Amino acid sequence: NADIQFDSFDILEDNDIRQGLKTYSQWPTYPQVYVNGELVGGLDIIQELLADSSQSLKGHLGLPESSLEINKQNITATTDAMEIDNAALNARLKSLTHRADVMLFMKGNPDTPRCGFSRTICEILS
Repeated sequence: NADIQFDSFDILEDNDIRQGLKTYSQWPTYPQVYVNGELVGGLDIIQELLADSSQSLKGHLGLPESSLEINKQNITATTDAMEIDNAALNARLKSLTHRADVMLFMKGNPDTPRCGFSRTICEILS
């Protein structure tokens, strides 16, 4: 396990975010990992970085190697889909992707992932 501090967002709780993030990131699948607001990729990319022994996963992600306290925080939000326009959605997506140094958009939350990919990426990051 990489001992990476990250926050998460349960995309199953907000369909606007679930659908909008696919367009915003130009990445069609979940989970999605962001570092400092920039998309790194999904589980396959994280696994490739982990397998590359030239440096640690933290190093690949540009994170300090020092041990960080794990602070998993499930961030949920509800929004009326009929009231949100594209500009507001994009502003919200930008805000969410920058909410933590490492932000994971997943199905479920770190304690109760709702798919195997989300479970695996949580195990890698934790």
